[in-house]
Amino acid sequence: MASPSRNRIGDILVKARVIDDLQLRSALATHDQWGGRLSRIIADLGLATDDVITEAICQGLGMQRIQLGNVTRDAGALSRVDVSLAEQKAVFPVSLKDNGKTLVLAMADPTDLVTLDQVAAKSRARVVVMVAGEREIEHAILRHYRGQEPVVSTRFGGNKRPSSSDAPEDEDEFKVVDMSGNTVVKRIADITPPAPAAAPPPAPRAPERAPAQGAGASAADILDEILAGGTPANEWTDEDLKRLQTVQQNQEKSSKILRALLELLLEKNQLQQRELAARMRL
Repeated sequence: MASPSRNRIGDILVKARVIDDLQLRSALATHDQWGGRLSRIIADLGLATDDVITEAICQGLGMQRIQLGNVTRDAGALSRVDVSLAEQKAVFPVSLKDNGKTLVLAMADPTDLVTLDQVAAKSRARVVVMVAGEREIEHAILRHYRGQEPVVSTRFGGNKRPSSSDAPEDEDEFKVVDMSGNTVVKRIADITPPAPAAAPPPAPRAPERAPAQGAGASAADILDEILAGGTPANEWTDEDLKRLQTVQQNQEKSSKILRALLELLLEKNQLQQRELAARMRL
């Protein structure tokens, strides 16, 4: 049975139209199977961003949000909360006020009254709660407790250091990878003919191979040609580009179908995440 805390956060997100009832049931099924905080599960499933979830919780509970990116380190506040508790419960002690009698605490789930009471008892202070995103809290813990610069986890690209130049990827992104997982062509625009430029010195000719272009060339032939580093980008025809765009559209449709099937199987408890992960590693 779902706890009151999980029901309340879920109801807030549904009421704010961040997720719908079906998505909430899928997230709750994942929680019942694997544990964790509901807001983090929803973000990890890709149903909503951490920022949108945090804003909805603030609005739903009428609480103030705090941005932890530029918070000054308060050693006194940090000493009141063990790092293990902060990491386990997604809380971060921001500052001490009133000569140490009041602790300002950032929480990802402010409806978790058990954790709130636990922090108040250990810190021996009155706790004033503000809302922060769970990933914000994780980064603050790494930076202020452990003296480490956090890394930003990207959905498909692994971990990277945060950068002011980071921007959302284009909607028309189309990745072709080789057997090692390295991206060969990032988007359709990358293989459109470039502006005319001075011709470089002639390079040694590679061994002859049958060209993939032509009326009889399939999309698979074109992809094979890309992976082999064959035909230069300025020799692709409009027909070749249309075939690649068709492949991209089919991949997007297949991805949506697979995601819907996975959500349905998780909701009905017909799929084990560990079993799925094991099969994906084969």
